[in-house]
Amino acid sequence: MILFILIGLALFELLTDNKKITWVTGSILALFAGLRHYSGYDFNSYGLYYYEADSFRVLFDGSVRLESGFLFLSTLFSSIGLNYYTFVLFFSLLSLGLLTYFLYRYVPYPSMVLAYYYGRFYMARDMGQVRGAFAAIILLYSIIFLIKKQPLKFMLVIFIASLFHVTAWAFIVLYPINTFFEKINVKNSMLLIGLSFLFGIFIQTPSLYIWAIPQGYRAYFTSASHTNGAWLAYPILWMQLIILFGMITLRNRNHIYDNEWINILLKIYLVSPMVLIAAGRLETVGGRISTLFATIEMLIVPYFFINMTRYKMLNIIFYGGFSLVIFTLIFILSGMYNEYIPYNTIFSYY
Repeated sequence: MILFILIGLALFELLTDNKKITWVTGSILALFAGLRHYSGYDFNSYGLYYYEADSFRVLFDGSVRLESGFLFLSTLFSSIGLNYYTFVLFFSLLSLGLLTYFLYRYVPYPSMVLAYYYGRFYMARDMGQVRGAFAAIILLYSIIFLIKKQPLKFMLVIFIASLFHVTAWAFIVLYPINTFFEKINVKNSMLLIGLSFLFGIFIQTPSLYIWAIPQGYRAYFTSASHTNGAWLAYPILWMQLIILFGMITLRNRNHIYDNEWINILLKIYLVSPMVLIAAGRLETVGGRISTLFATIEMLIVPYFFINMTRYKMLNIIFYGGFSLVIFTLIFILSGMYNEYIPYNTIFSYY
């Protein structure tokens, strides 16, 4: 139901060329996540963390293993007596507010992006892995400084994102990639993917490097529950590769080699399948790092479909259909929907 509303708003935005519709779209997503009650992957576990963080001492004694930025906000709300549901609403409004503002400022049709974001990322991240989702949204702002070649500001954004999820530091690799590769093409993409494959073979032998992994993270490299990924048989990997090379082909066909925005997006997006391949069967490590770069998919896919043919309405139909397919694959066929049935709001209990 929500997806059809979002697609309808995206269509209205396209036909009226009114970007202000984006704030309606973003508000729907923020409230849908913020008013939920025991829905989503980590709702319960974050609730336990929230009530443990009842004093600012937890910022220093290590009793709650969360990144300092998220822990500070949790402690701030908890220590002044606000309940967990208030914090969930606040954090959802903050996350989706930052995302909506970024899209409103830098994207021509933001509601199209948000509709795809809902089908592809929202249910798994904003309704579950909220720290990772928030870090990924903050990292979007680093793109501007990557384009402007301002390394200090680029690093500052990464640092802020890392206060909410440690994997944000992986974004550092974008600066050397952007420096050494002026444009992404099929040849250098295949080269980097090939190198990732070699690394993926190496990383499947933890005994060679486990000594360098902090104790608190070693389970992600050794536990069977984190090391049974599909690796090269992972469907998302192949979907990303198809999108990547499809975008490269579209860029070449439309002769937009010098579009700096598109070139930067392609460089960022390339890293996502590289990480999935380099992580081997370490599905948790690969998934949590890869998703930071995969977020760019919400910017690439609408551009791909809007420019697919010269017929605007046909492109919109293709885009809507593709969004529905992605939502079906990721949310329904994967069984993720079981985590959200029934979807209850806080109003159901008060």
